[in-house]
Amino acid sequence: MIPYAGVDVGRLLQEGMRTAELNQRFIANNIANAETPNYNPARLDFQATLRAAVEGRGRADLRTTQARHIAAQRHRPRFERFTPGSRNDYNKVDLEVEMAELSENTTNYTTWAALLNKRFQMVKNTLNDLR
Repeated sequence: MIPYAGVDVGRLLQEGMRTAELNQRFIANNIANAETPNYNPARLDFQATLRAAVEGRGRADLRTTQARHIAAQRHRPRFERFTPGSRNDYNKVDLEVEMAELSENTTNYTTWAALLNKRFQMVKNTLNDLR
């Protein structure tokens, strides 16, 4: 089976950017807590979260209390279980690993954004040619 077969490319790119943005928050939180005793870093399972977002799973419906409220959804991220060795204060954050993850995630986000921009340019060029 081909991954993401039959999925709208624009939706895939948008969800990829959203998932990369969510991953950025987790990495930044891990870096911010590098000196916090007993802190365990959180890892986002990027592929599982992206697949769930594209397939429409992994979202929690937010409750509305009045009929006039707009129904909304919030992503439920999927986490990897990852526990490297800890220091004397039982903090398991490795700054070198976090910085490598940050760099990779930034590259992924930039790639998703560039592909989405290219897709919009293709649509724009097609519409201009129709005139």
